[in-house]
Amino acid sequence: MEVVYLLGPSLYLPPSQNGMPTPLAYSLVIATFERPEELRTTLASVAAQTRPPAQVIVVDSSSDDRSFAVSQAAPLPVHYERARKPSAAVQRNQGAALVTTPLVAFLDDDVFVPPESFATICAAFDADAEEKIGGIAARIEGMEHRAPRGLLRCYYRLQAGYAHPTYGGKLFGAAVNCLPTYTEAEDDLIPADWLNSTCVFYRTALFQREKFPEFEGYSFLEDVHLSARVGRTHRLFFHKTATFEHRDAPSTFKRNARALARMRVRHQRLVARDILGLREPVLTAKLLLHRLFATAVIVRQHGPAWPQELLGTWT
Repeated sequence: MEVVYLLGPSLYLPPSQNGMPTPLAYSLVIATFERPEELRTTLASVAAQTRPPAQVIVVDSSSDDRSFAVSQAAPLPVHYERARKPSAAVQRNQGAALVTTPLVAFLDDDVFVPPESFATICAAFDADAEEKIGGIAARIEGMEHRAPRGLLRCYYRLQAGYAHPTYGGKLFGAAVNCLPTYTEAEDDLIPADWLNSTCVFYRTALFQREKFPEFEGYSFLEDVHLSARVGRTHRLFFHKTATFEHRDAPSTFKRNARALARMRVRHQRLVARDILGLREPVLTAKLLLHRLFATAVIVRQHGPAWPQELLGTWT
């Protein structure tokens, strides 16, 4: 059988046969920061994929070489780079600039991906002969948006300005973004207004046209900012059956609850204005409504850093 080689004879994709679509190659970008053991687990799950990447690009902002050692030991074609700037968004852009395959995927450094997930997502791109799909994100195990009720439904209605049965997969108001309501979806591909930043695939040309915004550090809402721009010209989907486990390891960027909450509000304003097109006085009014809603949630949950989180929401 004739084969098409990519990056050496150990990686190849068979040509199309019997009218079947040609499988599209993809490269995987991982931004990492001082999580060598988590990265080791992530890379092991990537190596176990039934449809492995043509290349894995690791962009590391750690202060030591432990993640470099982990990358070099992985049974994968890994290209390692030191980050030019410690920022999840900037590191992903840095890695994606090296991608030449038709698809680019992004993965956090603290996830586990079942062996079939990447193949399941790629198959949807393979079947999209007209290239209408711009991006597909996997389903985070254990996380789902449920149909809102009571005051939450009223809050969504005020933010969105329209009624919707679930608001699943929607982006509206003061950059409120909801995951899909998987239990009510009939198809595997669930249309969405936005996609998350990990275990997500884009057509490389579309990503390189848009790129992540140059947010600093934790880069909250960088995924929404990017995906919604891709969604202006191409369709976005969450995949119901392609899953991954996000283990959400601790991060230096998340330790300052006040700064993180302040970033959330600041970036919500940017997305609401630049992506959703809100203008004054509606923009300020919807952000005020969001702050009031966030305050109620923070006080009710009463987490260990809730006073600092509250201060960051309002300052």
